[in-house]
Amino acid sequence: MGAGFHGGFGKTTGSNERYRIGKVIEPMTKTYEMALNPVGYAEEVARKYNIHLKGSGKTVKIVFNPMLGVGKYGRTMADAPNVIEIGPSAFYSEKQLANTIAHELNHVRSFLRGGSAPEETAYPAGNALQSYIEGER
Repeated sequence: MGAGFHGGFGKTTGSNERYRIGKVIEPMTKTYEMALNPVGYAEEVARKYNIHLKGSGKTVKIVFNPMLGVGKYGRTMADAPNVIEIGPSAFYSEKQLANTIAHELNHVRSFLRGGSAPEETAYPAGNALQSYIEGER
């Protein structure tokens, strides 16, 4: 799946933390430097949750796009399939940012495989990680 904590989240084989129901993951302390560097902060969140920013052997780049409107958390486009654009709304909370990265990474991997990037698979990817963060998985 590409996202996880200590080897995977939920009931993933090899996970050291399989049954975490009720164990909420606390957000990291957001420093002043992180607030000034949204890409650096997003990369730290990706590292924290073991979100592997790769797809089809290519490294995936996160960029901050302040022009994405309110409620538009992120986007990935077919003409730049290994770039995840993150908007200001994604930074509402650490778990929203992690959800957005996992969601957009699903689109990246779909595009890099040569397919379309359906929402039907992207929303579950982000929501599963958020449920894990909230201690629901």
